[in-house]
Amino acid sequence: MKYFQMLRGYGINFIAQYPAVLSGCIIYSYLFVSMVRLFIKVKVHGAAPGDIYDIFSALPFMWLLAVSLVKIIEFRAKLHNQEKELQVKNIQLTTMHEVVQGVQHQVNNPLAIISLSVDQAKRSVEHDPVLLKKIESIANAANQITSALQKFSEAEQYKYEHVDQRIGTIASIPDEH
Repeated sequence: MKYFQMLRGYGINFIAQYPAVLSGCIIYSYLFVSMVRLFIKVKVHGAAPGDIYDIFSALPFMWLLAVSLVKIIEFRAKLHNQEKELQVKNIQLTTMHEVVQGVQHQVNNPLAIISLSVDQAKRSVEHDPVLLKKIESIANAANQITSALQKFSEAEQYKYEHVDQRIGTIASIPDEH
């Protein structure tokens, strides 16, 4: 039983990879059978021109069927490849969301402490504009981290950018239009 399943799998793979060969085999097999029928008919009864037409009349339809078969198999293969690409992209997106959620979980607690500390530091150095400016830059950086993590977790697609040879390719959120 396992042998027949393996043989069936090889047959299906052959048909999917070489639909033109399969179509050619079908057409030439039909042509061979038709020619043998014609020779037998000529040998036994003699043949009239109408007999030749009757025997070979289905050949153009067989050719049309074979061409249609090739096109259908090519279309199915293209559709299958597109489905695989969509599945891979969906898996990548799901994985990216899971990673971002993990990073958010690990980063949100330190960011909350930074935000509380920034508010307290602002109140304590209200009279010193230089320190107040530095504290504001810390608050802006913390807000950028929060915003970036939020955008990554809500994104429905990502684009890839090559930074440099040492870092390589990184994921980034596509520009919003």
